Amino acid sequence: MFEGDIRELDPQVGEPVTYRLSLSSGTIELASWFNKTVRVNFTGVRRCIVCGRKVNKLFQNGYCFPCVRSLAECDLCIVKPHDCHFHLGTCRDEAFAEEHCMVPHYVYLAWSSGYKVGLTRKGRQFKRWMDQGATLALPIAEVPTRKLAGELEMEIAKHLPDKTDWRKMLKEEQRPEQSLAELRQDVVARLAPEFSQYVLSDVTTYAFRYPRPEGFNVNIKSVQLDKQPIWEGTLRGAKGQYLLFDEGVWNVKKFAGYEVSITCL
Repeated sequence: MFEGDIRELDPQVGEPVTYRLSLSSGTIELASWFNKTVRVNFTGVRRCIVCGRKVNKLFQNGYCFPCVRSLAECDLCIVKPHDCHFHLGTCRDEAFAEEHCMVPHYVYLAWSSGYKVGLTRKGRQFKRWMDQGATLALPIAEVPTRKLAGELEMEIAKHLPDKTDWRKMLKEEQRPEQSLAELRQDVVARLAPEFSQYVLSDVTTYAFRYPRPEGFNVNIKSVQLDKQPIWEGTLRGAKGQYLLFDEGVWNVKKFAGYEVSITCL
């Protein structure tokens, strides 16, 4: 049995992608748990993943309300990078911005629930793609800041989605009709001139395969630990931030900060 506060479902590049479940007390290598019964017991305790404060409610996947109000990583510009206000001198934490925002970013195309455009900090692109459950990913451009990446993403999003439908992503029912390389050519041809200098000339399409039995039909019923604190099911696979059971799917990220005991029976 493993006990601790949930941190994240951590994917690692592999064939297929491998997964570790991170708790405050350590990590669980999930490869040996597939096709076995797993029991999750939520104790009712919730703690902020940053300050450790015990609270009744968590926000933005694991933060207490004071941390949401004060931390740069919880500011609105994290989900809307084009609204970055660092240049106005109003950033919550300039040191955080220098490390996470004022650094090179990729703007990319991916196939998850369909075609989408996204952005990610250079150096963490593989984790980003696997977290989103992308089966294919292809960089378009490298830009010097997160704000500029957000502006370019917004430009491309006029013609392509920038969100993932988690249900379609988990079902894997669709397949791309056009390669990402071909789609990239179309996207680049439409870009405004001020973005052309950032377009990458030498790019590779990356493919990801996720652990799940062949022919497995996902049961799109969400595990809700608040309503059902003791939950048990047969673990079949994983994709994105979801663990896939015969009985439903568990979005692990949603429950960051929840104190649980987890047992493989």
